[in-house]
Amino acid sequence: MEFVILIILIVLVGLMFSSRMTAMEKRMNQQQFTLNQIASQLEVPEHPVNEEVRTLLADGQEVRAIKLVREQLGLSLIEAKQYVDAVKSE
Repeated sequence: MEFVILIILIVLVGLMFSSRMTAMEKRMNQQQFTLNQIASQLEVPEHPVNEEVRTLLADGQEVRAIKLVREQLGLSLIEAKQYVDAVKSE
């Protein structure tokens, strides 16, 4: 009986954690959208690494582009992949 209650509590905590993470991700996306709008209004130049990333992508060297982004911006592997994907989709 105690084991079942423990499992139920763990599942509930996991669901609460997941819900909070989803809400935080939504807020981060909204903030990123706002920052992008502000940057476009102020005509903030894009990071110089973007041009190098585009060149590498044009040459079919996505892995090297991700490595470059990691080195230049200090991002994790996942963040660098997302960054390169965002540059690719522009």
